[in-house]
Amino acid sequence: MNPSLLRITLAAGLALCAQIALAVPAHYIVFEVDRTGRVDPVYYAQVELDGAAPGQRADATGAQDLRDDDIIYRLQRHSVDLGAHRVRLPQLRGEFARDPGVDGTLVSTRIDAVEPRAFVLRIPLDEADTVSFGKGSTRQAFDLDAIAARVPDARGVTSAMPVLAPTAVTGPPSNRVDILVIGEGYTSAQQNLFNSNAATFENQFFGVTPYLEYKSFVNWATLFVASSQSGVDHPPYQAGCNSSNCCADSEAQTDPHAGQFVNTAFDGKFCDWQIHRLLTVNDSKVLAAAAAYPDWDEILVVANDTVYGGSGGSVSVTSMNQYASEIILHEYGHTFTGLADEYDTAYPGFPACNDVSGGPPCEANVTNQTNPALVKWKAWLTPGNPIPTPGGTAGVGLFEGARYQSVGMYRPVDQCEMRYLGMNFCPACRQEYVVRLYAGGWGVPAGGIDLIEPGSESPPAAQPVQYAPGTTQTFSIVALRPSVGSLAFEWWLDGVRLSGPSTESHAFTQSMPTPTTRTLQVRVRDTSAYVKPGPLPTRTRTWTIQVNADLVFRNGFD
Repeated sequence: MNPSLLRITLAAGLALCAQIALAVPAHYIVFEVDRTGRVDPVYYAQVELDGAAPGQRADATGAQDLRDDDIIYRLQRHSVDLGAHRVRLPQLRGEFARDPGVDGTLVSTRIDAVEPRAFVLRIPLDEADTVSFGKGSTRQAFDLDAIAARVPDARGVTSAMPVLAPTAVTGPPSNRVDILVIGEGYTSAQQNLFNSNAATFENQFFGVTPYLEYKSFVNWATLFVASSQSGVDHPPYQAGCNSSNCCADSEAQTDPHAGQFVNTAFDGKFCDWQIHRLLTVNDSKVLAAAAAYPDWDEILVVANDTVYGGSGGSVSVTSMNQYASEIILHEYGHTFTGLADEYDTAYPGFPACNDVSGGPPCEANVTNQTNPALVKWKAWLTPGNPIPTPGGTAGVGLFEGARYQSVGMYRPVDQCEMRYLGMNFCPACRQEYVVRLYAGGWGVPAGGIDLIEPGSESPPAAQPVQYAPGTTQTFSIVALRPSVGSLAFEWWLDGVRLSGPSTESHAFTQSMPTPTTRTLQVRVRDTSAYVKPGPLPTRTRTWTIQVNADLVFRNGFD
């Protein structure tokens, strides 16, 4: 792979953006970790990250999402410790409707013993020279330059030149959610098919609320990697099978491609872990190929296959079956928004949550709280609905059965995308998606989406603005607007809100030489009806205005 060539293609899309940041050279390293906790680098590339976000940890995990098995790593530079960070280890998850065309009720499978598990670190070249894992006798330290020299590609994933297409780049990666869609099982002659399939999937993804309303907050790029053969593996049914060459799941008996084994870029296969619908890929190879678009936040793999199936985790996978895209919509609710499953089929040993007393709090769309005044989605409760709410009741309430429990755990509506295929996201789910966009914790920007495009301030806000009395100075910003919805703008001068239309600019004028120092601030917030109670966080920019009477004299003299 030649990363510089790939960046040329990406730059063509980014050139459409109003603000292009300088690139920051960075190490991009794929690691694998085994069940003992031993870490091994398996792929290295030097990449360029969006320079608007120097020092932000693209791979760090938000504090609200910490898990016991997250990897802790430390960075050092010239033997000086720079502190500890966490990175998410993938969990493999399969959620399917047994008969999606007739009964869309989901069932869940989670695999906790996947080995090895892969993750990525993206570290600016000038930030650190060493990364270490563990401590004491188990500490592993890696010199980053040594990794670059020793491990360019230990998995052989870049034999084919990937083709990157930033199909819907709406702005700088440092202020967007960056979704990378990668094709699996497409031959070089099927590139147009992949492009068509990816476009279909894009339309399906952004055709659903609330993804539709915030499409402008997302960069959507596709990556084509040619496979030697078309399709993915379909191990044939064999009762009692315990190898990767066959499938013990009785549902494999109806697989139209049973017995097909093909050579593909990412080792895509059905019946992983002896679950026929569980379609997986080699995460290490996918993460390595994703270096072509190093600013990614979420990776979706589209497999060239029409059999219903997929999987979730750090890499989400779907086939091109007419119902399979629903898996990705659901899985994205998990991986990005942090939502819980709302169905009540038992999952023994799944960690408990508690919104009443003690224990980790429950996810935004489930609760064990039955006091209406304390329910987290109380603002959305439909007046007159009984609490708890009987099944089949319209509107929002407290429906028993959620998070793999049939009693004692409640969901907001009777049927939601987090429970049943083909449903809308409930008000609590769509609200959490919007809140998540602004809260951050999913990558870069670490603090969430900024409604004021970074670097768009005119004049720049970093330095005092020299102003001549009697003139007019226009101050402006470029706002990031939702695809559907509106923003509220307020301009404040010396702490007093100014009257006038709500716009992205303000014309400042002052006839007298005093006051000599003024403070002008713009405040922008999203007025989305999807969040109750509001308001959402306000984003601000502040200018210091130095009123300089000498400028009048010099300008007049000149």
